[in-house]
Amino acid sequence: MFRILTCISGEHDWRLVLLAGLVCFVASIVAVNIFHRAMASQARTRLIWIAIAGAAIGYGIWATHFIAMLAYEPGVPTGYAIALTALSLAVAMMLTSVGLGFAASETSRWRAPVGGAVIGAGIASMHYLGMWALEVPGHVTWSLDLVAASIVLGMLFGYAALAIAVRHQDRWMSLAAALLLTLAIVSHHFTAMGAVGIIPDPSRVSDALSLSPAFLAVTIAGVALTVLGMSMVGVLADRRLALRTSRFEEIISQLSHARQQVEAQQNELQEQKLRLDTAINNMGEGLCMFDADKRLVVCNDRYARMYRLPPELLMSGTPHGEIIRHRIANGILKGETSDTAATKVLATLNALPTNETTSRIDELADGRLICVTRQPMPSGGWVATHRDVTEQVRSEAKITHMAQHDALTDLPNRVLLKERMEQALAATLRGGPSFAVLMLDLDRFKEVNDTLGHPAGDALLQAVAARLRRCVSESTLIARLGGDEFAVIDYVTDPVADAGQLAEQIRRALSEPVDLGDHRVTTTTSIGIAIAPRDGTDSDEILRSADLALYSAKSGARGSFRFFEPELDRQLQARRSLERDMRSALAHGEFELHYQPFIHVVSGETCGFEALLRWNHPERGRVSPADFIPLAEETGLIVPLGEWVLMTACAEAAKWPDDLKIAVNLSPVQFRSPELVPVVMRALANAGIASHRLELEVTETAIIHDSETVFAVLAQLHALGVRIALDDFGTGYSSLSFLQKFPFDKVKIDRSFVSELSGASDESRRIARAVVRFAVSLGKTTTAEGVETREQLDILRADACVEVQGFHFSPPVQGARVAQMIGERAPAETPRPAVRRAMAGAAF
Repeated sequence: MFRILTCISGEHDWRLVLLAGLVCFVASIVAVNIFHRAMASQARTRLIWIAIAGAAIGYGIWATHFIAMLAYEPGVPTGYAIALTALSLAVAMMLTSVGLGFAASETSRWRAPVGGAVIGAGIASMHYLGMWALEVPGHVTWSLDLVAASIVLGMLFGYAALAIAVRHQDRWMSLAAALLLTLAIVSHHFTAMGAVGIIPDPSRVSDALSLSPAFLAVTIAGVALTVLGMSMVGVLADRRLALRTSRFEEIISQLSHARQQVEAQQNELQEQKLRLDTAINNMGEGLCMFDADKRLVVCNDRYARMYRLPPELLMSGTPHGEIIRHRIANGILKGETSDTAATKVLATLNALPTNETTSRIDELADGRLICVTRQPMPSGGWVATHRDVTEQVRSEAKITHMAQHDALTDLPNRVLLKERMEQALAATLRGGPSFAVLMLDLDRFKEVNDTLGHPAGDALLQAVAARLRRCVSESTLIARLGGDEFAVIDYVTDPVADAGQLAEQIRRALSEPVDLGDHRVTTTTSIGIAIAPRDGTDSDEILRSADLALYSAKSGARGSFRFFEPELDRQLQARRSLERDMRSALAHGEFELHYQPFIHVVSGETCGFEALLRWNHPERGRVSPADFIPLAEETGLIVPLGEWVLMTACAEAAKWPDDLKIAVNLSPVQFRSPELVPVVMRALANAGIASHRLELEVTETAIIHDSETVFAVLAQLHALGVRIALDDFGTGYSSLSFLQKFPFDKVKIDRSFVSELSGASDESRRIARAVVRFAVSLGKTTTAEGVETREQLDILRADACVEVQGFHFSPPVQGARVAQMIGERAPAETPRPAVRRAMAGAAF
């Protein structure tokens, strides 16, 4: 830094230094302004302005350097080589033009740094080429650190100048940019001059200039200022011209914009018209508009194709009447094609209200259905849409049919049945004929499904529907209510005779064998009959009466029919009352268990007890199990009731000696509950008794309806160690097959065979003994139920029956009595057989 200050103050003429600075500042201002003009220009014009700006600042850099060099007084004569001096001027103009051009054209963030670096390089190149042109009688030496500092200063100030110039174009920021550009040139020059050292050498002679340095400096400065001033004037003039041109261009642009807006609006209108025409002609509906004089205003292609209208009838102004006459005359509308028909149609259309929306459906000759909707217009006339609703109407009809008919048999379902019944009942109540409702149910239909499969069951239902159609009249309504339940409605003159005859006719038709391909099935039908309005005044009541009659028919001889009687309703009310009481009894603990012992035939010892459910109603008294057990099974109450029986019986058996078994009966309904096995496990766990002490009795009825499911449940129970007994052996036809499929632990001979052992008929006694002997021959533990006499016991002992049970030994007793009898035994854990036999004889 000291070297630079010494160089400026001691080796330069300060007046020429100031002149050099002035020339440099003016050149910078001119260059910045021309640079801004170049940035506002496009393409080729921008290149011209960049070249001018580069020439201005390049000449300013060169003039600044030359004047400053003239102010330099190294103490020896100086001169300059003309060729290198001219080359330094060209290099300064070229490189500064490149730097300015890059900064003006690029939009990246690097344009100011790169442009500044190029301008700095131009300043350095011009300076050191100019110093190379210096001729002195001596040797020139350089301080490299100051050389590097001069180049860096030129680039940094050049970058700062362009950073402001490319972002701001107002007056003060332009002056700031010019000042920074001046600093770039001046700082570089004087730093570089501080790096110069001259060693005199008298042997070297230079050609000194003949003109004085001061005069030459003034001349260069004057030329430079003149050139720069002219450039500045050109810039200002260009700005004024540009301003006027811009104003003129703005006016032209406004006029052009207005013209473009008009053209755009016209194009938009044309496009909207095209879009509207396209939309109208591609509508799925026919569209037409008629004015107040009933003349055509516009219509779309769909309307023309729908009614096959020729082009001459599509012109604006065509009367509505001509279009209608064409449609009728050409047979497009269904009906007559005469002029009289056209006149009638026009009269009907003209009679339509003109101030409200109307809608109608026209049927065309080819079967199409057209929905015509008329919308009046405020100025008179109307707009009408013509929509083809053929498929819609057909679909709606199909949906309605599906909603009112059974999918399998295509017979009316319960919904349509009730609707027709309401219509028939309304006519009957107005004095019309009575009608009969027959409720049908196929007997043993579930067995067909279970044994032959659901496809066979479906085929049977379809065959039943076909037979019903054949054996009734066209006025008879047949419906399928669901499953294997059907209903038939027919008008009757003599209710009892006509309805009975129809029921008998249906019963005979449905009792004929049905061929199902690989199988022939014969089924019977139970029928319940209700007469309206005698048996009900609304559809629900009549159906309920027919249903009660059907239930009565099924409870009696299957394959028969029964009429509704008021007594059936009273029985139903009694059943409902009993059901309510059962639910209350279960909730309030009114049920209790009685226990009947099993006696070993040989030893006379008690083997165990069978738990039997009893109900002591607070008002009804003792209710027979034959009355409430079937009802519990029908209503599903048998499931919670059976769970209570299992829990209570196991808890009671826990008080007995470990060698006494407890037997519990299972209902068929319980096997349909997934909770049966968990309930048994819970009962055993809660009571804490061994599983082999529990004996579950299963009837053939429980197995036959769903044998696979029942056997699966029995297998799970048997795996737990629970003993399984087949109850009522001999009464059914499947007992032997069941014994083959499942390893029952016990077979219980039905009491009906035991009672015949001492009967009056020899044949009955022989059959009964044959059944007992056969059961014994199976090798299972055999228990005979219903032993009531000594003679029966002797026969069973003679035939090697293992266990017996019946009133001959003891009726069922309460749990407290069982505990009392057990408590009367000897205190030893296992009493001697003689003691147990004595107890058995005394207790039972």
